[in-house]
Amino acid sequence: MKISLNNVRRFALVFLFLFIASTAMAADEKKEDGVVAQVNGQPISSRDFDSAMEVAKQQFAGLGWQEGDKEQQQKIENLTLDRLIDFELLYQASQKEKINVDENAITEKMAAFKKQFPSDKEFQDFLTTNHLTEDIMQTQLLRKMAIEGLQKKLYDKFSAESKVTDEELQQFYDANKDSIKQPEKVRASHILVAVAPDADEATKKAAMEKIKGIQKKLQDGGDFAELAKESSDCPSKANGGDLDFFVRQQMVKPFADVAFSTPVGQTSDIVTTEFGYHLIKVTDKQPEKLLTFDEVKEKISTYLSQQKIDNDFEAYLKGLRDQADIKRMLPVQNS
Repeated sequence: MKISLNNVRRFALVFLFLFIASTAMAADEKKEDGVVAQVNGQPISSRDFDSAMEVAKQQFAGLGWQEGDKEQQQKIENLTLDRLIDFELLYQASQKEKINVDENAITEKMAAFKKQFPSDKEFQDFLTTNHLTEDIMQTQLLRKMAIEGLQKKLYDKFSAESKVTDEELQQFYDANKDSIKQPEKVRASHILVAVAPDADEATKKAAMEKIKGIQKKLQDGGDFAELAKESSDCPSKANGGDLDFFVRQQMVKPFADVAFSTPVGQTSDIVTTEFGYHLIKVTDKQPEKLLTFDEVKEKISTYLSQQKIDNDFEAYLKGLRDQADIKRMLPVQNS
């Protein structure tokens, strides 16, 4: 699986804050450190870049990237450097905006971080292993909190400017009716006799005999809810086996296939899933339906407003890039 540029762009801003939260960025400016970029004269060290790349590789592995793909490797390297540049630009902007960081808050966060370690020695070992000092960590925490302060200020500003008109809401609704549907739902109760998929044949046979015995009681007029309370191995037994309404994707396929094909008021034959053996009683159904404009108006408004805020933030970041003196020392791949 290749990493698409859409995935790269979508991941970009998220990665910035994942990186800040996931690594303390060992950023002591030693002369032997290489420099991968300069942002308005401020260097970004190769050490910071290498640390960020380790985080990026872990994140992109979940998107299909594999070690050894040189083309994708170069894309990730350039994206990583872009995010470090953005980090520096945002920090510099936070200083111009005079974003103040509460020193007590930094102290509290550092104390909370230290508490994750059983002893001070283990905390000091962590610092040594990662080539860190408490001063470096506090500096990076200050930078992170300054950026968060700028982000909140921008969010408040963009939120006030991102009003969505009724016309925009209606246009979105009309253009996206196929995706504004409530899927078919079923309400059912079940009785489960649990058995593991890798259970031996004797165990499976005993479980099957038990569910057949329950089935016979139902056929003889037994009450489904009472039998569920007495015999089911599912926590739903407390409610007589009731699972409430669910969509097909919420259940494992064998269970869903039977539940959605069984008429209301009827009880299924025995159904085998990875959890064991079930008897399913369907009590209600709701067909797929188009949600009305009034039902989804608020959600559409939230979605469109957030889109505007995201676009405004990206435009703000682009403005910082366009006005900055940025020197990149890594090779740039055109995309």
